[in-house]
Amino acid sequence: MNAKITIQELRTRSELKDFVTFAIDLYKGNTYYVPPIIESELDTLDPAVNPIFKDAEARYFVALQGGKIVGRIAALINHIEISQLGKKRMRFGWFDAIDQPEVSQALLDQVIAIGKEKKMDTVEGPMGFSNLDKAGLLIKGFEERSTMITWYNAPYY
Repeated sequence: MNAKITIQELRTRSELKDFVTFAIDLYKGNTYYVPPIIESELDTLDPAVNPIFKDAEARYFVALQGGKIVGRIAALINHIEISQLGKKRMRFGWFDAIDQPEVSQALLDQVIAIGKEKKMDTVEGPMGFSNLDKAGLLIKGFEERSTMITWYNAPYY
């Protein structure tokens, strides 16, 4: 039986480093995964650095099991997109988890709960902050090297 899964929100840049490096650790040894540049990824997620945050908001979460990070996800709201499209759509991104459906479910449930709290009608992802960011889930080509401008995920997703 697996240990209980808890969800923890991350708020500081040093906590976000764990968020960023989780994917690097998860795919360690996978020759097809191309890791991000850590500082660049931290800048993307940091409201003090990334100008998207004047019109967007984000919350970052990790799933913990036995005190160890086993998954991550970002809940994203782009207010310009909502205003222009007239749709209360929330995004999720930076979604990675171990091969355990309960972990993925707990992370997605957290995003859905935020969507309900923020009165969103739809949650979509994985996507970045805007349509100019990374988007999508790999469904084939797992034996092809990814790039820094795309997300990689394991076949079990």
